[in-house]
Amino acid sequence: MSRPIVVFDGDCGLCNGFIAWLIRHDRDRRFLITGSDGPVGRAALGAMGLPPEIAASTLVVATCDGARLRSDAVAEVAAGLGWPWRAAASMRIVPRGLRDGVYRAIASRRPRRPAIDPSCGTPPPGLVGEWRARLATREDVAALVAA
Repeated sequence: MSRPIVVFDGDCGLCNGFIAWLIRHDRDRRFLITGSDGPVGRAALGAMGLPPEIAASTLVVATCDGARLRSDAVAEVAAGLGWPWRAAASMRIVPRGLRDGVYRAIASRRPRRPAIDPSCGTPPPGLVGEWRARLATREDVAALVAA
């Protein structure tokens, strides 16, 4: 069974924080992760028909039904989590243009920091093992596309 892959900018402090939050709250291990600058991240973006540079400013969730971008990606993650986080997926009732405007405003102010490894980001010390266990592989990308 294929799992959605969250593609994020490994050099983005906000993105790394979001991935740490996701790992802490995704108790069913529904989502895989990959940094956009590594071969798996580039493969996932390519499989979704997206240029590699999109992930420099956009969170992407690659699913078997296609890519979710910006606020749709956040809603996709929320929908895959348990209560109370799943309720945040109701943001989809707000028009996408408005949601994405807020997303872009936040993204434009995000802190940049060099990642230890841009292909997988910078895991916090207490999450290194779980973070690495969630890293997607090329096989995961292939399974997602084949689903």
